[in-house]
Amino acid sequence: MSSPEPLVLQALQGNTQLSDKWPGPRAVKIFVASVYNDFREERRQILEIVGPELQSTYDDRYIEIDFVDMHYGTDGGDETNPALLRYYLDEIRSCNHSSKAGYFVCLFGGDASLYHPVLPYKIPSDIFEQMVISETAQADLVRACYRLSSDGIYHLEDDDKWFSDLLERDEQRSRLAEVQKAFNAVILEAISRGVDVSNLLRSPVEAQCELALELLSNGNHPKGLIAVFRDLAEVEEDDSKITVLAHTRLLELKKKMEETLPDTHFIRLEPSSADSSRTDGGSENEEKLAPFREKILGLVSSLVDDSLSTEPDQGKGRKKTVQEVFLEHITHLRICIEHDRAYKVNAKQIEEASKNILSTVKENYENRTRHPPVLIYGPDASGKTTLLTHLYTKCEEIFSKPVLRIIRFSASTPRSAYNLELLRVMCQQISIILNIPEGYLPKDASFDPLYINNWFQSLLRRCEEMENEILFIFIDNVHRVNPLECDIVTGLSWLPMSLPRNVFLVCTSAMSLEQLQLTPAQKEKFKVQNCYYFLDAIEESPENKCYGDYIDGAFDNLEVVFGSKAFSKLASYITCSEFGLTELELLELLMPTSNSEAVITLKDANFNFSTLCVAKYMMKNLITETIVSGRSTWRWAAAAAGARARRRYVRVQSALRDAHSDLAALHFSSFLNDADDTDTSEAHELGCVDDDDALLDSTPFHSASRTAAAFTQRHVEESWLHLLLAGDFSKLKDLTVCNFDFLLAAVQTVTISYLRCILEHVRCYILDRDVELVYGAVKKSSDILTRDPMQLGAQIIAWLRPAVARRGVLATLVTAAMAWCDGYDKPLLVPLNGWLHPPIASTVRVVSVGGSSPGAGTRLLQLAPSGQHLVLAPSAGDPQLWHIMSNSKVHTFKGHSGSILCMCVTRESQYLLTGSEDTSVIVWDLHTLAVKTKILEHIAPVLCVAAIVNRSLVISGGDDSAVIITSLVDGALVTKLDHHRGSVTSVKVIQDGNIFITGSQDGTVCTWNVENFTLLSTVTAGVPIHIFDVTDDNVFLLTLQGDNELHLRTFITGTYLHPLKRHKAKVKCFCVAHDSSRVAVGCADQRIYLYSLHSAQLLRTLAVAHDLAALAVADRDHFLLAAGGNRVTIYSFHTEDNLTNFRPTKQMKRRQTKSTTNITLLQAEQSDLIPISCLEVSRDGQLGASGCARGLVRVWQLSTHRLQATLNGHIGHITCVTFSPNNLLVLSGSEDRTVVVWQLADNSPSLTYKGHSSAIQTLLMMSDGRRAMSSDRARNVHVWLVDSGIVLHSATGPSASIDVTLNMKYAVLSDGDNSVRIWSLAGGDNSEDNRRSVSHAERITCFALTADSQHVVTGSMDMSLKVWKLDGGKLSQVLVGHSDIVTCVAVSITNKTQVVSGSWDCNLIVWDINTGSDLHLLSGHLGKVTCVKVTGDGTIAVSCAEDKTLIIWETKRGLALTSFSLHVPLLGFQITSDCARVVVHLLDRGCLPIICLHNTPATYVKIPTYTAPTKDVDELRPLAPKRPMRRLLKKEVSLDTYTWQKKYGHLTSAAMMAQVDERLKRRFSVSASMEEISKIQEAKNKDLGSQVSLGPEEAAIAQSQHFDQLEALWNKISPPRRRSNKSLSKQSSLIERFDSSDEEHTPVEEQEHMVE
Repeated sequence: MSSPEPLVLQALQGNTQLSDKWPGPRAVKIFVASVYNDFREERRQILEIVGPELQSTYDDRYIEIDFVDMHYGTDGGDETNPALLRYYLDEIRSCNHSSKAGYFVCLFGGDASLYHPVLPYKIPSDIFEQMVISETAQADLVRACYRLSSDGIYHLEDDDKWFSDLLERDEQRSRLAEVQKAFNAVILEAISRGVDVSNLLRSPVEAQCELALELLSNGNHPKGLIAVFRDLAEVEEDDSKITVLAHTRLLELKKKMEETLPDTHFIRLEPSSADSSRTDGGSENEEKLAPFREKILGLVSSLVDDSLSTEPDQGKGRKKTVQEVFLEHITHLRICIEHDRAYKVNAKQIEEASKNILSTVKENYENRTRHPPVLIYGPDASGKTTLLTHLYTKCEEIFSKPVLRIIRFSASTPRSAYNLELLRVMCQQISIILNIPEGYLPKDASFDPLYINNWFQSLLRRCEEMENEILFIFIDNVHRVNPLECDIVTGLSWLPMSLPRNVFLVCTSAMSLEQLQLTPAQKEKFKVQNCYYFLDAIEESPENKCYGDYIDGAFDNLEVVFGSKAFSKLASYITCSEFGLTELELLELLMPTSNSEAVITLKDANFNFSTLCVAKYMMKNLITETIVSGRSTWRWAAAAAGARARRRYVRVQSALRDAHSDLAALHFSSFLNDADDTDTSEAHELGCVDDDDALLDSTPFHSASRTAAAFTQRHVEESWLHLLLAGDFSKLKDLTVCNFDFLLAAVQTVTISYLRCILEHVRCYILDRDVELVYGAVKKSSDILTRDPMQLGAQIIAWLRPAVARRGVLATLVTAAMAWCDGYDKPLLVPLNGWLHPPIASTVRVVSVGGSSPGAGTRLLQLAPSGQHLVLAPSAGDPQLWHIMSNSKVHTFKGHSGSILCMCVTRESQYLLTGSEDTSVIVWDLHTLAVKTKILEHIAPVLCVAAIVNRSLVISGGDDSAVIITSLVDGALVTKLDHHRGSVTSVKVIQDGNIFITGSQDGTVCTWNVENFTLLSTVTAGVPIHIFDVTDDNVFLLTLQGDNELHLRTFITGTYLHPLKRHKAKVKCFCVAHDSSRVAVGCADQRIYLYSLHSAQLLRTLAVAHDLAALAVADRDHFLLAAGGNRVTIYSFHTEDNLTNFRPTKQMKRRQTKSTTNITLLQAEQSDLIPISCLEVSRDGQLGASGCARGLVRVWQLSTHRLQATLNGHIGHITCVTFSPNNLLVLSGSEDRTVVVWQLADNSPSLTYKGHSSAIQTLLMMSDGRRAMSSDRARNVHVWLVDSGIVLHSATGPSASIDVTLNMKYAVLSDGDNSVRIWSLAGGDNSEDNRRSVSHAERITCFALTADSQHVVTGSMDMSLKVWKLDGGKLSQVLVGHSDIVTCVAVSITNKTQVVSGSWDCNLIVWDINTGSDLHLLSGHLGKVTCVKVTGDGTIAVSCAEDKTLIIWETKRGLALTSFSLHVPLLGFQITSDCARVVVHLLDRGCLPIICLHNTPATYVKIPTYTAPTKDVDELRPLAPKRPMRRLLKKEVSLDTYTWQKKYGHLTSAAMMAQVDERLKRRFSVSASMEEISKIQEAKNKDLGSQVSLGPEEAAIAQSQHFDQLEALWNKISPPRRRSNKSLSKQSSLIERFDSSDEEHTPVEEQEHMVE
C-alpha cells in the first residue's frame, strides 16, 4: 500500500511546521490598478467579459476568479485619499498572499496630467526638514499634518481625519484637497531649490505598481504581474510642472517594468484608443479591444493552468480519500494556528486547567491505566478554545515520543457539522496515520451510524496494540455537532468512556453536562474527578476581544462608519451563512452590477470593491478568514460575536428568511434563471410528455438528453440549508434533495454518509412523502453506495421507479437518473423494471407532545394547512401548535377557560376554530397566532364547529341542541336553527360551502342549504349519532352509532349500504381518506383498522404504541396521524404503500387449486405475489421465460422489459422452462407430470408430453431443435421428439440436473451426490458401457460442459474442481485454490481454455483449463457466491452472492467493472450471450428484475445451431416397429463419402482427397444458405415447420427453389437412404443413428472443421 506524501502525512499526524506549503484557497484574485479617468473601457471589459469567461472555464475545477477594480461604482472623489491607499496596498499584499495565480494588473500611460499626487504616509525626517523650510501658511498646514515619531520618520496623522465618515464625504474631501494643494506647492518650491523630492509626488497608481514589483521578487508569484501600457501623450507647453514630473516618472516606471517582466506580460495598447476609451464608443471599442482581451485572458489562464498542474492529482479511491481527509484536517489546523496566534494564555484558570490536564495525561500514560476522556465546560468567551489550542501545542512537549494529533472545531466545516461525518473522517484519518494495512476503508464498510461507531472503537483498540504511537483527539464545541435522528441512541453515545493508555480525547462544550446528549452511564463517568473541568467566564478586559461589550462597541462604531442599513445587511449575511462567505459571494450579494457607470452608495445599503475592502480591514478583530473546502471565507471569529449579530440584525423571522433566500438565490442563480426560462409549472409538464407512460417507461436508453447546471461542492455543502431555512420547500425539493444531479454531486464530492446527513437534516424540518422516499432509498442503499458510489443512479431507479407517480418531483428525479445512466460511458448495471417496495417505513415518526401530567393527554388533533404543523388539544388545558418534524411546541392558544371539545382548521385562509366547555367559540388567525373573534352565543358546551370562509360564516352545534351560525369577522349572530331534538354532535360543510350537514343525538343527519338556511333532506338512523363524516366526493355518509357500530350509507339518498364490523373494541375516532375509498378507524384496543368503503373489507390493521384519541389524514393521503396520550404517531398512508402487507387470503388459496381458476383475476390481484420457480433466457437474448408456482408461464421481451405472453396450460406448479435453439418454441415442465410445447408464433400449445409418471424436475432442448430431454423425480430420464412426442430413449439415473453437449453425443446427469453420470447418447439406452461415473470425495455441487463437447468440469464440496474427458471419463485436470465449498462453475463458448468458479469463500477464480493454474482471484462479494455465468466470448463473468449483489467482472484483467445491489435475496440469474440483459430469480418473489448492462464490453456470440434439409413426407409418418431393424442391416454397406473420407481417407490418393473436399465445401455452402433462409423466417417470427404461417410470396418462392436445389445436390453426393445420418432435422428413424458405431463426428464438428 502506497503511503501518502510526506507533506500530507505530516499534516495528518498533526504537525504544523510546513503549514505555509499547504494548499491555499482555490481562488484567483487579481488587483486591477489604473487612474480613475482613464482606461475605463479596458477595466469594464476585464470585469464584465474576461472575468466571467475565465470563471466559466474553471468552474468545474472549483476555482473562483475575482478581478478587483477599486474604481468600480465610485465617483472618483477619493482617488488620492492616503488612508484609502493604505487599504488598497494591503489588499494587493493579500492578493499576492492568497491568490492561486497572478495578483496584479496595472494599466498605465496615456495622459500624464491624470496622475494626481497623493500624500505620502512616511517621510524621512532629513528630507522633510529640507523640504519644509519656509514659514508660509501652506508650509504650516503641511507641518500640522505630519508628526515626528520615535523612529525618526514623519508620519501622516491617523486615517480618521481623511476617511472616517463614509456616508458624507464632502467635508473630508475638501480638507484633503486643501492639504494636498499646500503639499504640492511646498514640494515644487523645494524642487526649485534643487532638493530631489519629486518622488513624493507619486500618484496612487505608481505606489501600487512599486509595491507589486517589490512583491514580484519576494512574494508568492514570480510571474503574477501583468502590465498594460499606452504610449504617453507628449508634454505640451501649457502642462503644469506636476504633469511634467509625472511624465518622467511614468517613463521610468515603464522602463523598470520592461526590464523585470517577460515580453508576454507587457502589453502595449494603441494610443488612438485614448479618446474612445473615455467616451463610450460601444461595439467599435469591443472590436478594437479584442486583442487586448484575448491577451489578458490568455495570460491569466496560462498562469492558472500552471498552478493547477502542480497540485496533486485528486485520483480515485484511496488517493482521493487521503486528499479529502487532508483538506479537512488542515482547515481545522489552520483555525487552531490562527487562534493560538491571536489569543495568548493569560488567564490564571486556563493555565491551571492546562497544567492539571497535562499532568493527568502523563500520569495515565506512565501508569498504563485506562482512563475516561476529558470534558471542558464553560460559557461563551470563557477561553475553552484557547485552552484546547494551548493543549494542542503543549501536549507534544510532555512526551519524548512523537505524538499523533487530530483536532476538530465542530460545525466549522460541513464535515464536522454532523456526528456521522465527523466520526467517519476521523476514522479515515486514524486509519491513514496508523497506516493500517487493510486500507483506509474496510472492505465491508458501510457509512451507517452503527458501523462507524464500531469502526471508531475498533481503531482505538488497534491503537492500543501499537506501543509506540500516542494519539490525541481534540474536539471543540462538541455540543454543536448535529446528532440528527439517525442516532437512535443519544447523539454523543460514541464518546468512548474508557480509553487505552496511549489514546487521549479532549472535548469542550458550552453546554453543561446535563444538557449534552450523553447516555446516563457516560454522565456518571464524567462526574468523576480529573475529567470534567469547568471554566468561569473570564472577567472582561480590553484585551479579551470575545466578550460582549467589546463586540457591541465594535458593532456600534461600524454602524456609524458604514451606516446602519448597509452594515446590518453585511452582518446579517455573514451571520446566516453556515460556513462563511467568500469575498466574491459578498460582492455578488451587496454590489449591484446592472449598470457599470452608476455610483454605488452605502446609503442604498450597497457596497462596492472599495467600501468592502475598507470594511474588511475595519472588522478584522471581529472576523476571521478561514479556508473551508478550498474557499477563503469570512465568518465571525468568536461565538459571542455570532450570537450578538444574530440578536441584533436578524432577530425577526422575516429578516432571517430573507437573508437565507438571498443566500440561496446566490448559489442557485444559474439554476433559477434556467427555471424561469423553461417554466416548470404543471402546464408545461403536461405538454412535454404526451403519452403518460412515456416518461417513466422509456427505458434508460430512450430517455431524453438533459442539460443540467453543474452542482459544485458549495451547493452540496451549504446551499440546500439556505433553501430549507428560507422555508422554500418546493425549490428545496426541486433543486436539491429530490434532484438527481444534487444527490450525485453530494455522493461524488463528499460521500454517501454526508448525503444521509443532509436528508436527515431536511427531515428535521419537513414532513414530505417525496423526501421520505428519497431518504429511504439513500438509507437503504448507503452500504452499497459506500463501496460503489456510481450505483447511485441505478439504486434511485430501482427504489423509486415503482413508487413514483407519473408527474412531479420524483418522476423528474427518476427520469434524470435514467438519463444519467444513459450518458454514462463505462459498463453500468441499470434496472429496467421494479421489484422493491417503496422505501418508506410504515411508521414515519413518533412525536412526543405535552407532559406526562394527568389531563395533558391529547384529545383532539388537526393538521395545519402547511402540513408541517399540528394543532393539538389536550384533555384539559389550552390548544397548542406543534411543529411536527422538529418535535417542538411553537405556541399555546390561551383564551378558553374550559377544556376544548372541538376544533377545526380552515384550508383556505388559515383560521383555527376552537369550541369549549365554557360555551364559547374562538377563531384564531394561524398566521399571527392572535384571536380574531370570540363567539358567545351558546348556552351549553360547544360540541362541534365548522367554518365557511368564502361566506365568512362560523357554524357551531352544542349540548343545547341548537345550530348557531355567526359571522367569522365580528362574531355577530346570523341565525339559529332549533331543529334537532338532541345535542348536535357534529357539523360538516361540503360542496364549496353551499351545503352543510348536522348530526345529532336524536338519530338524524340533516342537510341544509347555506343560502337561506332551509332543510334539504334528513337521514334517520334511529340511534343517537356520536359522529359522522362524508367522503370528499360526497358519495358516502359514514356514521358512528353506539360504541363500535360504523354504518355506511349513500349521502344523497341515505340508502343503507353495509356496516364496517371487523373491529371488536370501542371506536374512539375515525377519519376518511381523501381518496374517498378508505377509512381509518381508531379503537380502544390501540389498533387502527383500515377499511375499504366500497367492499367493507378490512385492508390492514396498524398497532399503535399508545392510546388513541384522534386521527387525521394529511393532504393527498400521504400520511395518517394518530394522536393519544402524549404522543403522535405518523404512518405512511399512501395507497401504494399498503400493498406491502397484502398476502393472499385463504379463499384465494382454495380457489387456486382448481384448474378452472380465473387466471386473469388472480394475475391482476396477485401477479407479484406468486413466487417465480424457474427462469430461462432464449439463445438470441430477445426473450425470457419464467414459470411460477401457479401453473403459469410468462414470456418477457428483454429489450423492452414488457410481458409478451402468459401461457396457461398446466394445473400444477411449473418446475422448469426452456427455449428451443431457434427461439420459436418454449417448453415447460410442471408438477402435473406433463411437459407442454408452446408455439410462440401464436402462444398456443402444440403438444403435451405425458410420458412421465411423477413431477418433472429438469428439461432441456438439444441443439438440433427437434429432441427434448426431460427427467422426473422418480429418476426417469426421457429423450423424445418435440413435434410428435415419440420417445427415443428412456433410462433411469440421476435426474436433479442434466445437460447435453452441443454435439448431442453425451448427456451429463447429476443428483447432487458425489458422482455425476456421463451417458453416451450415441450408445443407446441401457448398456453399461454407455454410462460412466466420475466422482469427487464429497458431494458435487455444480458442473459445466465445455462448448467443444470434449470436457465436463465439476465443482464439489471438497473445495476443488475437476476436469474430465467426456469420451472415456478420464480425469484431465484438478483445479485447487478455493478455501470453501465450490458452488458454481461456468465456461464460455469461444474461449476454450477459461473456467470461472465461485465458492462459499466469497471469491471467484478464473482458471486456465490446460495448465490448471488460477489466473485471477476475483474478490468483492461480502457473502457466499451462489451463481456465476460467463458471456459467450468469455470476456465477462457475472456473479451473485448471499450479499444480494450482482458483480460484473472482466475476466482478462480480473477486475470488477460494476456492481448492483438488489436488496433482496437472489436464487440465481440468467444472462444473454453478450450480457446486455441479466434476468434475476429472486427468493419468494413474483417479480422478475430485468437488469441491463449498459455499455457491455462483451460481444454477441451465436451458439452453432444445427440446420438440416427439408422434411420428406415419409419422415413424418409414425414409427413402424420393424423398420429400424431392416435399416440396421443395410447400414453396414452404405458408406457415404464423408464417412469414407474419415475412416479410409489415409489410404486414398491426394487427388481423391481434393475432390472429396471440394464436394464437402459445396455441400456446406448449401447448408449455410439454408441457415440464412431459416434466419429470414426467424426474423419474421414465423415457424418454418407450419405451412400456414409462411411469409410473403418472395420468401416462399426462394425457399421452394432452394429446397429443390438442395435435394438434387444431396442425392448426387450420398445415397438417399442414408440421408438421416447427415441431418438432425425431423427424421423418421433416429435410433439407427445412435447405434452407428462408425460415425464419430457430427456435423457441428464438421462445420467447425470446415471453418478451421
